[in-house]
Amino acid sequence: MQKDTDRIKEKLDIADFLRSYITLLPAGKNFKALCPFHQEKTPSFIVSPERQSWHCFGSCGEGGDVIQFVMKYENLEFPEALRFLAEKAGITLQTSNIREEREFAILYELHEVAKNFFRENLSKEGKVLNYLKDRGLTQETIHEFELGFSRGGEELVLHLLGLKYNILDVVKAGLAYKNRAGLYRDKFEGRIMFPIANAIGKTVAFTGRIFEGKEEDAKYINSSESPIFNKSKILYGFHKSRSEIAHSRSVIIVEGQMDVLLPWQEGIKNIVAVSGTGLTEPHVERLRRLCDVAIVSFDNDRAGIHALERSLDILGPYDFHIKVLDLKKYKDPADAAKEDPEFLKTAIKEAIPAFEHLFSIYFNAVEKSNDVVLKKRAIRHLLRKLAKIKSAFERDEWIQKLSRKSGIREETLRDELENIKIGKKSSPQTEETEIEKKAPEERVDKIAKRAIALAFTHKQFWDIILKNKEYFPRSYLGVIENPQTDSSALLEMYSSYIAGSSDETALKEEVEELTRQLYVEFLKKQQVELKKNIYNAHKIGNEDEVTKTMEKLQELSKKINDLTF
Repeated sequence: MQKDTDRIKEKLDIADFLRSYITLLPAGKNFKALCPFHQEKTPSFIVSPERQSWHCFGSCGEGGDVIQFVMKYENLEFPEALRFLAEKAGITLQTSNIREEREFAILYELHEVAKNFFRENLSKEGKVLNYLKDRGLTQETIHEFELGFSRGGEELVLHLLGLKYNILDVVKAGLAYKNRAGLYRDKFEGRIMFPIANAIGKTVAFTGRIFEGKEEDAKYINSSESPIFNKSKILYGFHKSRSEIAHSRSVIIVEGQMDVLLPWQEGIKNIVAVSGTGLTEPHVERLRRLCDVAIVSFDNDRAGIHALERSLDILGPYDFHIKVLDLKKYKDPADAAKEDPEFLKTAIKEAIPAFEHLFSIYFNAVEKSNDVVLKKRAIRHLLRKLAKIKSAFERDEWIQKLSRKSGIREETLRDELENIKIGKKSSPQTEETEIEKKAPEERVDKIAKRAIALAFTHKQFWDIILKNKEYFPRSYLGVIENPQTDSSALLEMYSSYIAGSSDETALKEEVEELTRQLYVEFLKKQQVELKKNIYNAHKIGNEDEVTKTMEKLQELSKKINDLTF
């Protein structure tokens, strides 16, 4: 029986499928694009329709087939990605891993059944519906985001058992728990239910808000993490808002579900909320593929300032331009959307840069105290935050503004910034510069890799490679003698990355130059061996051998000089 993975790849052309995620440009018989998995300005992401695979030749080095792409881009596990692609391909899975497939299928089913159960409950709970409408939600929004209500007790447990689901699966899904008396009870009791969907719209968890509960009850509780739910990877509302985020190139990040729903129904649709956790790197990675402006909304108290600074630490290295929403008298976006939607829209348009907001907070405190030590601490603290901005241009702009705000010269601030110890990556260098800095073995490997990759652009270049194959590392001989092997796939794709739009003559000259360099490296290796032989011969007193070997060395050195000058 043919594997599910093979059937999917037969049905889905990788280039056609990836066009729904990224912009592909022709690169010979392949395609190239800006890598969606790291930030770059020059395309290093190569897609091969012939081999139905992709590879990034930039800093992240990721690669694989259409399944690996979906797993990484959508943050899905293998069974989830397989099911998603099977639906796209219009095929029924015949997976060999029945146990794993069943586990994921059951968890999805349970969440779908539970969601519908909660929705049905809500339709019968006039008091809860009236509460939601009093909060400002319309029936259309309640329906679109599939809100529900959980009465609790063992109502959901009995419903699911009546549908023949295994209680252990219900517990694994985070919908029930076993109490001290050994009875299984619903996890969510007396709560308004907000379904949480993954990036492809499948319900994977819930947030429950208490309705007329006890004072000691938590206002919000979330589903436990499960094989299909990882809260550090999922943003509430993302499956609805992703297209608007991409269109506007901006995202509004809020803290709660109501902060998404009320602005959404007022037409503010590039908005998401974190799901029971702070902003994480997986969240930011996903958002950065779609936009480069992030507008955050936090309270002006100490906790809110801390949350803002943490967001700066996470968003800054991903080259986001970060702004802060000033809600003035309103406590959160939901409150503003309900009371004055036009004010909220204006506030979003006039959101101020995050560092401008921080400068005001810290220097207001400094001015009030007139304390030199406090000023020094504030400036150093702000410089540590500025150091994490990826864009040198933007960082420079903020240093200038910090200078004006603090009254300290720019040069002094830059010196102070240099003294702050932060983990910096080495500056990017050209491929040629990197080759020069490599150890001889690495340098030879890099030259050989480039020469062979370029040979894939024109068949006649293989004659040059074959003529000089003895100068190539042994690891490349298999590819040189049989370019159609599977091991040559990456080299063939690499050719689309490095060849660009160079004409045939220029490429031929480069192949000849690279093979010349390999020949020089080959001679240098012989040169090292001759020097060793001279040392050993001299050590044992064999002067005749020393003289003969010296002559060979001189002849070899002259040949190297002729080739390099």
